[in-house]
Amino acid sequence: MPAFNLPFMKKPAQADTAQAGTQASQKNGAAQPPSTSASPPPTDDETRLKIYRLIIDRYRDKIEEYETKSVSDLKLLVQPRNERISAMRESLTGGFHPYVYGEHFLQAAKMAFEFVSSFRTLSLPVSFWLDFTEMQQMMAGDEIDKSILFCSLLRALGSESAKVVVTDSRNSHVLFEFSGKFFVADHLQKELVEKVSEEEAKACLKGKPLYSFNDKDYEDFQETE
Repeated sequence: MPAFNLPFMKKPAQADTAQAGTQASQKNGAAQPPSTSASPPPTDDETRLKIYRLIIDRYRDKIEEYETKSVSDLKLLVQPRNERISAMRESLTGGFHPYVYGEHFLQAAKMAFEFVSSFRTLSLPVSFWLDFTEMQQMMAGDEIDKSILFCSLLRALGSESAKVVVTDSRNSHVLFEFSGKFFVADHLQKELVEKVSEEEAKACLKGKPLYSFNDKDYEDFQETE
């Protein structure tokens, strides 16, 4: 199975503005006055963070090589029968007596979206996948981690159509259909948008769709062009 490198998981390199400013001043011939105030020594936590950053930078290529996912790996990330997902499902449906998909799915889906939206959306410094337990412990994840979590919950709630869609703008969304309506989950904007057609729903995506997946299917839109 071919391996897919996922560029949307990589944080773009940013210029060191402080260093750039110093170099510009030196180039212009401006003298740099000596510092007259001594900075306090770094705390142990600050030193650890610097060391962790060094470790990540030094082994970035190896980490991202290990974290690269194939098509079959991507499908395995959506886990509606995962123990943690099952516990979340029970929490979401506990107020229904009993939970009936045709009657309660949309309300439960909106509750699931609110739950996932309560997680902080982070941009990770290296391509690295968080599992459901890690996300819940930190109440955080990047955009695609949150999309995979939400899609897993929708599948656990009975949705056959829920899928993660990744676009060329490095964004990910979750699309699903219920009772003739189509829904798009945008985790950056914390919006669950309802549309009357799949075409209108796809028009809400940020960027051009590259591929979509859930635990059963994978579709590469580039191959159909």
